Amino acid sequence: MTRMLHIVGSMSPSGIGNYIMNVYRNIDRKKVQFDFIVHEHRDVSFDEEIRRLGGRLFYVTRKSVSPVKNFREICRVVRRGRYRIVFRHTDTSTVALDLLAAMLGGARVRIAHSHSTSTPGVRMHKLFQPMLNMLCTRRFACSERAGKWLYGDRPFEVIINAIRLDEFAFDPALRERMRQKEGLGSGLVIGHVGNLLPVKNHLFMLEIMAEVVKRKKDARMLFVGDGEMRVQIEELRNKLGLEKQVILTGVRTDTAALLQAMDVFLFPSRYEGLPIAVVEAQCSGLPCLLSDVITKDVDVTDAIVRMPLSASPATWAERILEVALRRRTASDERLFAKKGFDIRQMVKRYEELA
Repeated sequence: MTRMLHIVGSMSPSGIGNYIMNVYRNIDRKKVQFDFIVHEHRDVSFDEEIRRLGGRLFYVTRKSVSPVKNFREICRVVRRGRYRIVFRHTDTSTVALDLLAAMLGGARVRIAHSHSTSTPGVRMHKLFQPMLNMLCTRRFACSERAGKWLYGDRPFEVIINAIRLDEFAFDPALRERMRQKEGLGSGLVIGHVGNLLPVKNHLFMLEIMAEVVKRKKDARMLFVGDGEMRVQIEELRNKLGLEKQVILTGVRTDTAALLQAMDVFLFPSRYEGLPIAVVEAQCSGLPCLLSDVITKDVDVTDAIVRMPLSASPATWAERILEVALRRRTASDERLFAKKGFDIRQMVKRYEELA
């Protein structure tokens, strides 16, 4: 049995965390086990499930506290665990130092995995990019654009973010139970799943919702996730008088069930790698309204509609009401499997590394 070490920011229910856990739950754990170096502990995380599945967690000092201690601790974990294969999941090349620590700790296979197409610190990203490329023995990316962002003109492998298709299949009975449980009533429910970060554009979504409510007073919006923007989002929500209409659920582990309760999936991000939340929404039969910067690699069904971020909140609101009229039906799982979104296909890539 091979133990693979994943270095992450946190193992909370978010994009990267969900991706890794999707693989971990479905991989043959008699052949492969996952362990984790984690930089930040959050109240809602997969820690208990990881331990139940046989994984180990190592919490290290954050770089913002002491970059030297962080480097030494990563090196020590790799050396003591005799890890041959180490992954670093990231959206920036500045994590090259983590791969250097892994190399000095004895890891022969060092894999960077790109999960986005931009980062706030572009200058530092460009500075560390040559070092990252030198230290990687393999380069993974969730999409072509994400790979070009992290590695430039160096070769890389696209590892599509996949899901368990049956988990997200449309279920009318579950839909009614979730709407009742969450107190959503019978009106229009607009949903979004993602960390509360500037890139996700939540403040713009609130402006859109203010326009929607002018047209449909019983409409509701669900923000599923948490993050640094929460206070700002709450302040603008209250300023716009949307306290009852916009619900911040916090981090949830029942995202698949919450998707059932929605009528439209809204995703006006400023940039993304390959947002698995959009794939999950399509699998659950939801019409999806996205910003036009989102890669078309995510398109599986004809439920995708794109809008420019330059369009006004009122224009976005009108389009939401249009797509909400579409009949929601179960999606054809064969379409998702054909495009590589079936988790069974993806786990084979990991098992082949062992």
